[in-house]
Order: sequence, then structure tokens, then C-alpha cells
Amino acid sequence: MYLQLAKTIEKIETKNINEERKITLKPLIEFIQQKVDNKQNVDINFICTHNSRRSHLAQIWVQVASVYFNIPKVNCYSGG
Repeated sequence: MYLQLAKTIEKIETKNINEERKITLKPLIEFIQQKVDNKQNVDINFICTHNSRRSHLAQIWVQVASVYFNIPKVNCYSGG
């Protein structure tokens, strides 16, 4: 992984995520964890309703994060 990319990821702080958002994300986290525990593919499709750039960026960042955190079998897509 590129050094600058790894440094950027290390700066991400999850403590800045508010509690309401964490509650919303919890079912997704549990679903992904279950897939990982069962050694299944984790297929994630990001959909943006206003423009395709955000879904493309989300696709890229989650794919990079899965490699960085060594989460196997993650496949990210963008629905635009």
C-alpha cells in the first residue's frame, strides 16, 4: 500500500462519529462481521441519489480500508 495512503488512513478517528450514526451503522457492521466470520464474500454496492462521485469515492475508500485492515473477500461496487 502506498505510504501516503496508509498515513491518511491512520489519521481517521472513529471517535468523531456521533452516537446516533453509530447506532444506524451497527446492523451493517454486524452483517459484515457475520460474512467475514463465515468466510463469505462481502459484496457492498454504494448508491448515490444525487451524483455518482460520492458512490465512487465510497467504493474506493471501503475497498482500500478492507485491504488496510486485512478484511478478506470484500468486493465494492458503485451504482452511480
